[in-house]
Amino acid sequence: MMLKMRNAYTSEIDDADAAVADILGQIDLKEGVLKNSVGILACNGEYVEVGAVEEICKRLPFEVIGCTTLGSAACGAYGPELLCLTILTSDDVTFSTVCTAPLVSGDAAEVRNSLKEAYDEARAKLSGDPSLIFAILPILTEVGGSTVLKELDGVSGGIPIFGTLSSDQSVSYQESRTIYNGASHQYSAAMILARGDVNPKFHITALPEKNIQKQKAIITESEGCLLKRINDMPLLDYLATLGLTKESGLEATNTVPFLVDYGLGTSPVALGMYKITDEGYAVCGGEMPVGATLSIGMIDYEGIMETAALTVENALNRDEINGLLMFPCLTRNHMLSPNSMDEMKKVNALISQKVPYMLCYSGGEICPVYGEDGKLYNRFHNYTFTACVF
Repeated sequence: MMLKMRNAYTSEIDDADAAVADILGQIDLKEGVLKNSVGILACNGEYVEVGAVEEICKRLPFEVIGCTTLGSAACGAYGPELLCLTILTSDDVTFSTVCTAPLVSGDAAEVRNSLKEAYDEARAKLSGDPSLIFAILPILTEVGGSTVLKELDGVSGGIPIFGTLSSDQSVSYQESRTIYNGASHQYSAAMILARGDVNPKFHITALPEKNIQKQKAIITESEGCLLKRINDMPLLDYLATLGLTKESGLEATNTVPFLVDYGLGTSPVALGMYKITDEGYAVCGGEMPVGATLSIGMIDYEGIMETAALTVENALNRDEINGLLMFPCLTRNHMLSPNSMDEMKKVNALISQKVPYMLCYSGGEICPVYGEDGKLYNRFHNYTFTACVF
């Protein structure tokens, strides 16, 4: 069994007809695809507005999921104004796609029910359990991406999940959309269930070791993604012992990564502080369980470029590669300013057309991590460069 990847891109952002012709002109739908195929699309939101996404999906003989993004790369091209399409194709691996109902409820049980209904619908189209799930999740205000991932992990029975949250080029990300067969959605998730010998390998790198403080602490009070106390100290008091105060720039919370070790021998996960509440608690990108070990990191230009190169080089260090799908965090792009394109430029240079690939900047990264027991554990990340190799 084997999974192949094909890629196409266009920069015709102002002309829907030209964008459609550009994409279809790069794909050999007669000889270039196998019996079973599915698409993953990433694009600037303008392609949705002008109708190019809808028309491209209409013209393809397979189903497509995707999202808007801050920037993307494929086929040697990169930038904020691209539309990139990845085709996964195989004679043996089978695919099933689904789009959930809007996940607007702040009630985790309702979110779980919506995800279960969608998962069961897609699972019923396969001859057995999937071996991998590709998930494109919306950015939600009432329920975080890590909560949606946790519920999806539960309803799927722990099937490895790789994917991203949608993003866009606005400050609030309220223009971000998920995509399902040409239609765009603000609050729905889109998924591909893949059954067969997909044989993915996952690679993640967040911060270089030199950018992580050696001092470790223990989370002593929390509630889901809400971090309240560290080492039995109120959060802000603990951060002050490290020199992190409002006066020193703590209000720019998205520049202060937490490295959280959940145990099980898995590598620590980088998570962001989305905001500080009036009570002095931190709303974080992922769960902050009591008893987990935590350390503080720093994100900078050098570290971003180093970890991007390390992730890609590790991903390419494999005997046989049929494709590479990458989701780096959008914060990395922001922190590179005014040289925002440097990470994509570096990735393109390293891959240099060796293998088919697509990169899409992420509003939150979804990638399994390996435990000491050899099992995969689904995790939500911030600040991270994630890659799935086929």
